[in-house]
Amino acid sequence: MGAAQVGARLVGALSRHLRTLPPFTRLDRYLLREMLVPLGIGTGAVTLMLIGNLLFNYAQLFFSYGVPLVAVAQMVMYYTPYLLVLSLPVGTAVAVSLTVNRLTRDSEITVMRMAGISLRRIFLPLLLMGALLSGLNYWLNERVVPPAMREFYRLRNRMFLLAPVPNITSNAVLKVQNYAVVIGTAQEMGGRVLMEDVLMFEQRARGEWLVIHAPRGRYQEGIWELERPQLHFYRADGTVLDVRSQQKLVLNLQVALQDFFATPEPEEQTRVQLGEQIERNRQMGYRNLRLEVSYHLKVAVPVACFVLALCSPMLSLWLARAGSFVGVLLAIVLVFVFWNTLLLFQILGNQGFLPPLLAAWMPNLLFGVGGFYLLYRSE
Repeated sequence: MGAAQVGARLVGALSRHLRTLPPFTRLDRYLLREMLVPLGIGTGAVTLMLIGNLLFNYAQLFFSYGVPLVAVAQMVMYYTPYLLVLSLPVGTAVAVSLTVNRLTRDSEITVMRMAGISLRRIFLPLLLMGALLSGLNYWLNERVVPPAMREFYRLRNRMFLLAPVPNITSNAVLKVQNYAVVIGTAQEMGGRVLMEDVLMFEQRARGEWLVIHAPRGRYQEGIWELERPQLHFYRADGTVLDVRSQQKLVLNLQVALQDFFATPEPEEQTRVQLGEQIERNRQMGYRNLRLEVSYHLKVAVPVACFVLALCSPMLSLWLARAGSFVGVLLAIVLVFVFWNTLLLFQILGNQGFLPPLLAAWMPNLLFGVGGFYLLYRSE
Protein backbone atom coordinates (compact mmCIF):
# COMPACT_ATOMS: atom_id res chain seq x y z
CA MET A 1 0.00 0.00 0.00
CA GLY A 2 1.46 3.33 -1.06
CA ALA A 3 1.99 6.37 1.12
CA ALA A 4 -0.75 8.23 -0.75
CA GLN A 5 -3.29 5.50 0.00
CA VAL A 6 -2.28 5.43 3.67
CA GLY A 7 -2.64 9.19 3.85
CA ALA A 8 -6.06 9.07 2.17
CA ARG A 9 -7.28 6.43 4.64
CA LEU A 10 -5.99 8.43 7.60
CA VAL A 11 -7.74 11.56 6.34
CA GLY A 12 -10.95 9.60 5.78
CA ALA A 13 -10.83 8.12 9.26
CA LEU A 14 -10.14 11.54 10.78
CA SER A 15 -13.03 13.04 8.83
CA ARG A 16 -15.48 10.36 10.01
CA HIS A 17 -14.27 10.78 13.58
CA LEU A 18 -14.59 14.57 13.59
CA ARG A 19 -18.19 14.37 12.30
CA THR A 20 -19.14 12.31 15.36
CA LEU A 21 -17.72 14.80 17.88
CA PRO A 22 -19.88 17.38 19.69
CA PRO A 23 -19.81 21.04 18.57
CA PHE A 24 -16.99 21.91 21.00
CA THR A 25 -14.50 19.27 19.90
CA ARG A 26 -11.10 18.09 20.93
CA LEU A 27 -9.83 20.04 17.96
CA ASP A 28 -11.18 23.26 19.50
CA ARG A 29 -9.53 22.48 22.82
CA TYR A 30 -6.30 21.67 21.01
CA LEU A 31 -6.29 25.01 19.20
CA LEU A 32 -7.09 26.91 22.38
CA ARG A 33 -4.24 25.19 24.23
CA GLU A 34 -1.92 26.18 21.41
CA MET A 35 -2.86 29.82 22.00
CA LEU A 36 -2.18 29.94 25.74
CA VAL A 37 1.62 30.07 25.73
CA PRO A 38 2.02 32.76 23.00
CA LEU A 39 -0.85 34.71 24.60
CA GLY A 40 0.94 34.79 27.94
CA ILE A 41 4.31 35.58 26.38
CA GLY A 42 2.96 38.31 24.10
CA THR A 43 0.88 40.01 26.79
CA GLY A 44 3.61 39.71 29.41
CA ALA A 45 6.36 41.01 27.12
CA VAL A 46 4.38 44.09 26.08
CA THR A 47 3.33 44.78 29.69
CA LEU A 48 6.95 44.61 30.88
CA MET A 49 8.02 46.88 28.04
CA LEU A 50 5.38 49.47 29.02
CA ILE A 51 6.38 49.20 32.69
CA GLY A 52 9.96 49.90 31.64
CA ASN A 53 8.75 52.94 29.72
CA LEU A 54 6.88 54.15 32.83
CA LEU A 55 9.98 53.78 35.02
CA PHE A 56 12.14 55.54 32.43
CA ASN A 57 9.75 58.52 32.25
CA TYR A 58 9.72 58.95 36.03
CA ALA A 59 13.36 57.96 36.72
CA GLN A 60 14.64 61.51 37.10
CA LEU A 61 11.85 62.40 39.52
CA PHE A 62 12.44 59.23 41.53
CA PHE A 63 16.09 60.17 42.05
CA SER A 64 15.40 63.89 42.58
CA TYR A 65 12.81 63.29 45.29
CA GLY A 66 14.52 60.24 46.79
CA VAL A 67 11.44 58.05 46.31
CA PRO A 68 11.82 54.71 48.17
CA LEU A 69 11.68 51.44 46.23
CA VAL A 70 8.46 50.44 48.01
CA ALA A 71 6.67 53.51 46.62
CA VAL A 72 8.04 52.80 43.14
CA ALA A 73 6.75 49.23 43.36
CA GLN A 74 3.34 50.54 44.45
CA MET A 75 3.19 52.87 41.44
CA VAL A 76 3.99 49.97 39.12
CA MET A 77 1.39 47.75 40.80
CA TYR A 78 -1.37 50.37 40.48
CA TYR A 79 -0.47 51.13 36.86
CA THR A 80 -0.21 47.53 35.67
CA PRO A 81 -3.99 46.88 35.19
CA TYR A 82 -4.17 49.85 32.80
CA LEU A 83 -1.18 48.47 30.89
CA LEU A 84 -2.86 45.06 30.69
CA VAL A 85 -5.84 46.67 28.95
CA LEU A 86 -3.43 47.94 26.29
CA SER A 87 -1.40 44.71 26.16
CA LEU A 88 -4.18 42.15 25.80
CA PRO A 89 -5.02 43.09 22.16
CA VAL A 90 -1.32 42.75 21.33
CA GLY A 91 -1.14 39.38 23.09
CA THR A 92 -4.23 38.22 21.20
CA ALA A 93 -2.69 39.12 17.83
CA VAL A 94 0.58 37.38 18.76
CA ALA A 95 -1.22 34.26 20.00
CA VAL A 96 -3.47 33.88 16.95
CA SER A 97 -0.66 34.62 14.49
CA LEU A 98 1.80 32.16 16.06
CA THR A 99 -0.84 29.45 16.46
CA VAL A 100 -1.91 29.58 12.80
CA ASN A 101 1.71 29.96 11.71
CA ARG A 102 2.80 26.78 13.49
CA LEU A 103 -0.23 24.74 12.42
CA THR A 104 0.36 25.75 8.80
CA ARG A 105 4.09 24.99 8.81
CA ASP A 106 3.44 21.54 10.32
CA SER A 107 0.72 20.92 7.70
CA GLU A 108 -1.93 20.36 10.38
CA ILE A 109 -4.30 22.85 8.77
CA THR A 110 -3.81 21.05 5.45
CA VAL A 111 -4.83 17.75 7.07
CA MET A 112 -7.87 19.36 8.69
CA ARG A 113 -8.99 20.81 5.36
CA MET A 114 -8.49 17.44 3.65
CA ALA A 115 -10.74 16.01 6.36
CA GLY A 116 -13.51 18.33 5.20
CA ILE A 117 -13.19 21.05 7.85
CA SER A 118 -13.48 24.57 6.48
CA LEU A 119 -11.05 27.30 7.43
CA ARG A 120 -13.88 29.22 9.07
CA ARG A 121 -14.59 26.26 11.33
CA ILE A 122 -10.89 25.82 12.11
CA PHE A 123 -10.53 29.47 13.07
CA LEU A 124 -13.77 29.55 15.10
CA PRO A 125 -12.15 28.75 18.49
CA LEU A 126 -9.56 31.44 17.86
CA LEU A 127 -12.34 33.97 17.31
CA LEU A 128 -14.15 32.75 20.42
CA MET A 129 -10.97 33.25 22.42
CA GLY A 130 -10.72 36.77 20.99
CA ALA A 131 -14.30 37.47 22.11
CA LEU A 132 -13.55 36.04 25.58
CA LEU A 133 -10.45 38.21 25.90
CA SER A 134 -12.51 41.25 24.83
CA GLY A 135 -14.92 40.53 27.68
CA LEU A 136 -12.05 40.10 30.14
CA ASN A 137 -10.48 43.32 28.92
CA TYR A 138 -13.75 45.22 29.35
CA TRP A 139 -14.09 43.88 32.90
CA LEU A 140 -10.55 45.00 33.71
CA ASN A 141 -11.22 48.42 32.20
CA GLU A 142 -14.42 48.92 34.19
CA ARG A 143 -13.77 47.19 37.52
CA VAL A 144 -10.04 47.10 38.14
CA VAL A 145 -8.47 50.00 36.24
CA PRO A 146 -10.46 52.98 37.69
CA PRO A 147 -9.71 52.35 41.41
CA ALA A 148 -6.12 51.35 40.58
CA MET A 149 -5.54 54.52 38.54
CA ARG A 150 -7.04 56.68 41.30
CA GLU A 151 -4.51 55.21 43.71
CA PHE A 152 -1.74 55.68 41.14
CA TYR A 153 -2.49 59.38 40.65
CA ARG A 154 -2.95 59.92 44.40
CA LEU A 155 0.43 58.33 45.10
CA ARG A 156 2.10 60.23 42.26
CA ASN A 157 0.68 63.56 43.44
CA ARG A 158 1.74 62.87 47.00
CA MET A 159 5.31 62.18 45.86
CA PHE A 160 5.80 64.83 43.19
CA LEU A 161 3.10 67.50 43.08
CA LEU A 162 2.70 68.55 46.73
CA ALA A 163 5.71 70.84 46.60
CA PRO A 164 6.08 74.10 48.60
CA VAL A 165 5.04 76.19 45.57
CA PRO A 166 1.28 76.82 45.43
CA ASN A 167 -0.95 74.75 43.16
CA ILE A 168 -2.60 76.77 40.39
CA THR A 169 -5.23 75.58 37.96
CA SER A 170 -7.67 77.10 35.47
CA ASN A 171 -11.08 76.07 34.14
CA ALA A 172 -11.69 73.60 36.98
CA VAL A 173 -15.05 71.79 36.90
CA LEU A 174 -16.32 70.30 40.18
CA LYS A 175 -19.41 68.47 41.39
CA VAL A 176 -20.02 69.49 45.02
CA GLN A 177 -23.14 67.98 46.59
CA ASN A 178 -26.07 69.43 44.59
CA TYR A 179 -23.95 72.12 42.93
CA ALA A 180 -21.98 72.03 39.69
CA VAL A 181 -19.10 74.49 39.93
CA VAL A 182 -16.89 76.04 37.25
CA ILE A 183 -13.85 78.01 38.47
CA GLY A 184 -11.88 80.26 36.12
CA THR A 185 -8.70 80.27 38.23
CA ALA A 186 -7.89 78.58 41.55
CA GLN A 187 -4.72 78.98 43.63
CA GLU A 188 -3.78 77.24 46.88
CA MET A 189 -2.38 79.50 49.60
CA GLY A 190 -1.65 77.97 53.01
CA GLY A 191 -4.57 75.56 53.13
CA ARG A 192 -6.96 78.03 51.50
CA VAL A 193 -8.04 78.14 47.86
CA LEU A 194 -8.36 81.59 46.29
CA MET A 195 -10.73 81.58 43.33
CA GLU A 196 -11.63 83.94 40.51
CA ASP A 197 -14.59 83.87 38.14
CA VAL A 198 -16.72 81.36 40.08
CA LEU A 199 -19.89 79.98 38.51
CA MET A 200 -22.21 77.66 40.49
CA PHE A 201 -25.31 75.83 39.21
CA GLU A 202 -28.02 74.27 41.38
CA GLN A 203 -31.09 72.51 39.98
CA ARG A 204 -34.05 73.09 42.27
CA ALA A 205 -37.55 71.68 42.55
CA ARG A 206 -39.89 71.64 39.53
CA GLY A 207 -36.93 72.00 37.15
CA GLU A 208 -35.96 75.51 38.31
CA TRP A 209 -32.32 76.60 38.37
CA LEU A 210 -30.15 78.84 40.53
CA VAL A 211 -27.01 80.24 38.90
CA ILE A 212 -24.49 82.05 41.11
CA HIS A 213 -21.67 84.11 39.61
CA ALA A 214 -18.96 85.73 41.70
CA PRO A 215 -15.82 87.51 40.47
CA ARG A 216 -13.82 86.25 43.45
CA GLY A 217 -14.08 83.85 46.33
CA ARG A 218 -12.14 81.64 48.73
CA TYR A 219 -12.52 78.19 50.19
CA GLN A 220 -11.23 76.82 53.50
CA GLU A 221 -12.28 73.79 55.55
CA GLY A 222 -15.64 73.37 53.85
CA ILE A 223 -16.62 77.07 53.86
CA TRP A 224 -17.09 78.93 50.56
CA GLU A 225 -17.04 82.75 50.77
CA LEU A 226 -18.08 84.41 47.51
CA GLU A 227 -17.54 88.18 47.12
CA ARG A 228 -20.20 90.34 45.44
CA PRO A 229 -22.10 87.36 43.96
CA GLN A 230 -25.08 87.69 41.63
CA LEU A 231 -27.85 85.12 42.06
CA HIS A 232 -29.96 84.36 38.97
CA PHE A 233 -33.15 82.34 39.45
CA TYR A 234 -34.56 80.63 36.33
CA ARG A 235 -37.91 78.95 35.74
CA ALA A 236 -38.06 75.51 34.13
CA ASP A 237 -38.80 77.11 30.74
CA GLY A 238 -35.59 79.16 30.92
CA THR A 239 -37.15 82.55 31.71
CA VAL A 240 -35.68 84.67 34.52
CA LEU A 241 -37.61 84.49 37.79
CA ASP A 242 -35.43 86.83 39.89
CA VAL A 243 -31.96 88.39 40.07
CA ARG A 244 -30.29 89.36 43.35
CA SER A 245 -26.93 90.89 44.31
CA GLN A 246 -25.13 90.48 47.64
CA GLN A 247 -21.90 91.70 49.18
CA LYS A 248 -20.96 88.22 50.38
CA LEU A 249 -22.40 84.72 50.19
CA VAL A 250 -21.25 81.95 52.55
CA LEU A 251 -21.89 78.28 51.72
CA ASN A 252 -20.97 75.16 53.68
CA LEU A 253 -19.91 72.62 51.05
CA GLN A 254 -17.14 70.19 51.94
CA VAL A 255 -14.69 69.29 49.17
CA ALA A 256 -11.14 67.94 49.15
CA LEU A 257 -8.43 70.46 48.27
CA GLN A 258 -6.95 68.25 45.57
CA ASP A 259 -10.30 68.22 43.76
CA PHE A 260 -9.68 71.85 42.80
CA PHE A 261 -6.44 70.94 41.06
CA ALA A 262 -6.95 67.41 39.75
CA THR A 263 -9.95 66.76 37.53
CA PRO A 264 -10.40 62.96 37.34
CA GLU A 265 -8.79 61.47 34.27
CA PRO A 266 -10.88 59.14 32.07
CA GLU A 267 -8.76 56.19 33.25
CA GLU A 268 -9.88 56.84 36.84
CA GLN A 269 -13.56 56.55 36.03
CA THR A 270 -15.87 53.80 34.94
CA ARG A 271 -17.88 54.22 31.78
CA VAL A 272 -20.96 55.19 33.80
CA GLN A 273 -19.04 57.79 35.83
CA LEU A 274 -17.51 59.23 32.68
CA GLY A 275 -20.96 59.44 31.10
CA GLU A 276 -22.28 61.31 34.14
CA GLN A 277 -19.40 63.79 33.94
CA ILE A 278 -20.09 64.38 30.25
CA GLU A 279 -23.78 64.95 31.00
CA ARG A 280 -22.97 67.44 33.77
CA ASN A 281 -20.71 69.34 31.39
CA ARG A 282 -23.48 69.44 28.80
CA GLN A 283 -25.92 70.83 31.34
CA MET A 284 -23.45 73.64 32.03
CA GLY A 285 -23.06 74.30 28.30
CA TYR A 286 -19.55 72.85 28.24
CA ARG A 287 -18.59 70.07 25.84
CA ASN A 288 -15.32 68.17 26.20
CA LEU A 289 -14.71 66.10 23.06
CA ARG A 290 -11.75 64.33 24.65
CA LEU A 291 -13.99 62.92 27.38
CA GLU A 292 -16.61 61.83 24.84
CA VAL A 293 -14.02 60.00 22.74
CA SER A 294 -12.64 58.34 25.90
CA TYR A 295 -16.19 57.30 26.85
CA HIS A 296 -16.59 55.32 23.61
CA LEU A 297 -13.03 53.97 23.80
CA LYS A 298 -13.98 52.29 27.09
CA VAL A 299 -15.69 49.64 24.93
CA ALA A 300 -13.84 50.03 21.64
CA VAL A 301 -10.38 49.19 23.04
CA PRO A 302 -11.45 45.88 24.65
CA VAL A 303 -13.27 44.87 21.44
CA ALA A 304 -9.91 45.26 19.67
CA CYS A 305 -8.99 41.80 21.03
CA PHE A 306 -11.73 40.22 18.92
CA VAL A 307 -10.96 42.41 15.89
CA LEU A 308 -7.27 41.47 15.88
CA ALA A 309 -8.18 37.80 16.38
CA LEU A 310 -10.34 38.17 13.28
CA CYS A 311 -7.63 39.80 11.13
CA SER A 312 -4.65 37.65 12.09
CA PRO A 313 -5.51 34.07 10.92
CA MET A 314 -5.66 34.54 7.16
CA LEU A 315 -2.63 36.83 7.01
CA SER A 316 -0.63 34.37 9.09
CA LEU A 317 -1.84 31.47 6.94
CA TRP A 318 -0.61 33.13 3.75
CA LEU A 319 2.83 33.97 5.19
CA ALA A 320 3.44 30.91 7.34
CA ARG A 321 5.80 29.18 4.89
CA ALA A 322 8.26 32.05 5.30
CA GLY A 323 9.15 30.84 8.82
CA SER A 324 8.06 31.06 12.44
CA PHE A 325 9.58 34.52 12.89
CA VAL A 326 7.10 35.84 10.34
CA GLY A 327 4.27 35.08 12.76
CA VAL A 328 5.78 37.37 15.39
CA LEU A 329 6.64 40.03 12.80
CA LEU A 330 3.12 39.91 11.38
CA ALA A 331 1.57 40.41 14.81
CA ILE A 332 3.90 43.34 15.55
CA VAL A 333 3.15 45.04 12.23
CA LEU A 334 -0.59 44.43 12.51
CA VAL A 335 -0.76 45.84 16.03
CA PHE A 336 1.47 48.78 15.08
CA VAL A 337 -0.82 49.72 12.19
CA PHE A 338 -3.95 49.20 14.30
CA TRP A 339 -2.79 51.32 17.26
CA ASN A 340 -1.53 54.13 15.06
CA THR A 341 -4.85 54.11 13.20
CA LEU A 342 -6.61 54.26 16.58
CA LEU A 343 -4.44 57.19 17.71
CA LEU A 344 -5.07 59.02 14.43
CA PHE A 345 -8.84 58.72 14.72
CA GLN A 346 -8.67 59.60 18.43
CA ILE A 347 -6.89 62.85 17.54
CA LEU A 348 -9.48 63.58 14.83
CA GLY A 349 -12.25 62.99 17.35
CA ASN A 350 -10.61 65.14 20.04
CA GLN A 351 -10.26 68.00 17.55
CA GLY A 352 -13.86 67.74 16.36
CA PHE A 353 -13.14 66.55 12.82
CA LEU A 354 -15.15 63.35 13.46
CA PRO A 355 -18.03 62.54 15.83
CA PRO A 356 -16.64 60.95 19.03
CA LEU A 357 -18.51 57.66 18.47
CA LEU A 358 -17.18 57.29 14.94
CA ALA A 359 -13.64 58.31 15.94
CA ALA A 360 -13.50 55.65 18.66
CA TRP A 361 -14.97 52.82 16.60
CA MET A 362 -13.60 53.51 13.11
CA PRO A 363 -10.39 51.41 13.54
CA ASN A 364 -12.45 48.44 14.72
CA LEU A 365 -14.84 48.89 11.80
CA LEU A 366 -12.05 49.10 9.22
CA PHE A 367 -10.05 46.15 10.52
CA GLY A 368 -13.18 44.15 11.36
CA VAL A 369 -14.62 44.52 7.85
CA GLY A 370 -11.24 43.57 6.41
CA GLY A 371 -11.05 40.51 8.64
CA PHE A 372 -14.56 39.35 7.76
CA TYR A 373 -13.80 39.82 4.06
CA LEU A 374 -10.62 37.72 4.28
CA LEU A 375 -12.47 35.02 6.22
CA TYR A 376 -15.34 35.04 3.72
CA ARG A 377 -12.93 34.63 0.83
CA SER A 378 -10.84 32.05 2.69
CA GLU A 379 -12.32 29.03 0.89
